[in-house]
Amino acid sequence: MDNQDTRYKRNLEYSNSHKPQNQEPEVIDFFKLKTILKKNLPWAILLILIALFVAFLYVRYTNVKFQSYAELKLNKRSEASVFGFNPLSEESSNLNTLSGEVELIRSKLFLKQVIAKLPLDVSYHVIGRFKNEERYKSTPFTVSYEKSCADYGQKIYVDIIDKQNFKLSTNPDSEEWISQKFGKYFIFNGCSYKLETTPSFFNSEPLFFTISTPESLMNYVESNLSVAPENLNANTIKITFEDYNPYKVQAIVEQVSELYTEYSKEQKNRANQLKIEFLNKQLKQTENELSSYETYIEDFTIENKTVSPSQDVNRLISEMVKMDSILYGINYQLGEIKNIQNQLEKDTLSFDQINYLVLPSNMQPLFEEFSELKQEYQMAKTRYKKESQVLQQRDIEINALKDRINNYLSNKVEILAERKVNILNRKREIENKFNQLPAKTNELNQKMRFYSLYEELYLSLMQKKTEFEIAQAGTLSEVDILTPANLPRSPIGPSTNLIYIGSFAVGFILSFIFIGFRYLLYDEINSIHELERLTSIPIVAKISRLSRNVAKKSGVIVSEKPRSQISEAFRTLRTSLDFIGIKDGKKVISISSTTSGEGKTFISVNLAAILAMSNKKVIILDLDMRKPRAQYAFNLEENEMGISSVLSGGIHWKECVNITKTDNLHFIPSGILPPNPAELLEGEYFDQLLKELKSEYDIILLDTPPIGLVSDGIIALKKSDHSLFVLRADYSKRSFIDDLHRSLNLNNIQNISLIFNAVRKENKGYGYYQDYYNDNNSKSISTLKRLFNI
Repeated sequence: MDNQDTRYKRNLEYSNSHKPQNQEPEVIDFFKLKTILKKNLPWAILLILIALFVAFLYVRYTNVKFQSYAELKLNKRSEASVFGFNPLSEESSNLNTLSGEVELIRSKLFLKQVIAKLPLDVSYHVIGRFKNEERYKSTPFTVSYEKSCADYGQKIYVDIIDKQNFKLSTNPDSEEWISQKFGKYFIFNGCSYKLETTPSFFNSEPLFFTISTPESLMNYVESNLSVAPENLNANTIKITFEDYNPYKVQAIVEQVSELYTEYSKEQKNRANQLKIEFLNKQLKQTENELSSYETYIEDFTIENKTVSPSQDVNRLISEMVKMDSILYGINYQLGEIKNIQNQLEKDTLSFDQINYLVLPSNMQPLFEEFSELKQEYQMAKTRYKKESQVLQQRDIEINALKDRINNYLSNKVEILAERKVNILNRKREIENKFNQLPAKTNELNQKMRFYSLYEELYLSLMQKKTEFEIAQAGTLSEVDILTPANLPRSPIGPSTNLIYIGSFAVGFILSFIFIGFRYLLYDEINSIHELERLTSIPIVAKISRLSRNVAKKSGVIVSEKPRSQISEAFRTLRTSLDFIGIKDGKKVISISSTTSGEGKTFISVNLAAILAMSNKKVIILDLDMRKPRAQYAFNLEENEMGISSVLSGGIHWKECVNITKTDNLHFIPSGILPPNPAELLEGEYFDQLLKELKSEYDIILLDTPPIGLVSDGIIALKKSDHSLFVLRADYSKRSFIDDLHRSLNLNNIQNISLIFNAVRKENKGYGYYQDYYNDNNSKSISTLKRLFNI
């Protein structure tokens, strides 16, 4: 009670200005938040349950994914350090090498070979109750089809009757099924098909198959295949594949690994194969030359009947053959070297066609290194910009190695040229001596020289060919499979626990957002502190909320339950009214509200009763002549004689007075509903009525209509000594306060106080009020609305 008096005195200081002078900044109102949480908790829980239900449906109808992987180790290494170059760190060099191999594996050309080696074009699916399951190995049949006209992407449903017969259709709900036999070609939708049974045959489950196009298969493999460097220092690559069938993912990863290993081995043998082909070509030419010389020698022997020229001729021939052989070799070497120099200068050198036989043995590693640098440069051009430092560095390395090769070749040419001059001088001397020999012997010796030359060349070529064939037979792959493709036993997703946790989090966030919106959109006044922030009109009482059952059974609570908390609240209200000056002659008190349902009539009858209990003679006038309700509080059945009859001059007010069960409390009902209640209140009969009542009663309470609905209430407020305005917690809008301020300022009404009704108790209590106009056509709060607070 002391707190209520203190609040009233504080608010009374601001009675001249209805709006608060110092508006508190907007902060979180925890009481309001608590109210909103109580009202919307079922909706928040429902949002979380919906999110969990969606997660359940997703888990129930989504196939699990499996992953298979393999690890490969590359044994390739850079040999640039042989010539003193170390342009990149080992890790960077390995990264470049592995990146190139990764792109090779992911290339469409490589994946096309993988697809061609696996039966991926036809997928088989078993139809389940909730979701379909793809079969890869354990299929009851295999499908052969004509590729030019197949129904790509079309689901073809198969109903297996037995091991010989089946039916198929493109629509499982259709009655048009075509019967066919296993192992025989048939025409379906204009295309030829054949279904053959497998050892895994079964007919207990319905299924369908689809035929994929090469493009869709390529997209499927590319989207599910992952290739990435695993360890740069160890030169390892990890290949992974994800799909819904564990046997399928294992087969694809296994095929990729094996095909890449074979490809690496073929690439390594390619250089030796090209050399062998070149040697075979040279051997064939040499054989032809040797055959022609052998034919000439045979004919010469038969014609001349001798095979033993003179010793001088033999000696000279031997020496000339030796000189010619050397000259031929020198010329051959010079020609090959100059050809290499020209191609190297024009950058048209084909490394696979270089004849290393005419070059020093230390030149072959240089050309192999130069070939590797050129390949690395071409690959780098696709990754880096032209002005990139990597390209510039590669270009410097290539030019340096090119200069080094040119120096070696130039030195070799000078040596060969000098030797050629010496050999030519020696040959001239021998030829001068040989010219003295018979012409036929000279001719024979000449042929023998060339024969010996080609014979030596042939033997040398055969030896080189044998060496390359041996090297090719012993070639090992540069790729080792460290971890073969595994058969996954457990799925990688979706993770049930993670999905449920995520859905719960989503539901909780949605609930939080929903509560936040409800908080922002909540316009009802829910606490007395909020009401004090909205207005400076004195708040003279705070009435607690009753339960619905108690409110319905009770008329005048303070009389029926005088020791209740509600009764104490009305006693506090009575004490607060003493500060207004009721004892000083302010007898006419009007009670109003903005709209129906705020408890105006409930406050009127109970306030009148509590005032009557303090030995004051009190009368209540029900001025709501549109839809009156006060008579129900006093259990009056008839309402024919009342205020409307008095104000129309039909009868005297004393004829309408009803004696209530509470001592000193009388009541005049509204009477018959008139067509012009506002005009009746503005007439002279109402002023006369108030004058006469003041002489008979200590306090006159006017139960007025809501001022926000009709103008009757404003008329009553003007004629009263003091006005009490009722606001209901969690019902009255904030805009009601603004409307009240405008009405008071417009009509110059000063003496007014507020009653905050139906204040929610802590942790208990429900509202009991119904709509103001509660008759047969009124809307009642349904059980569902009460449950969800809407």
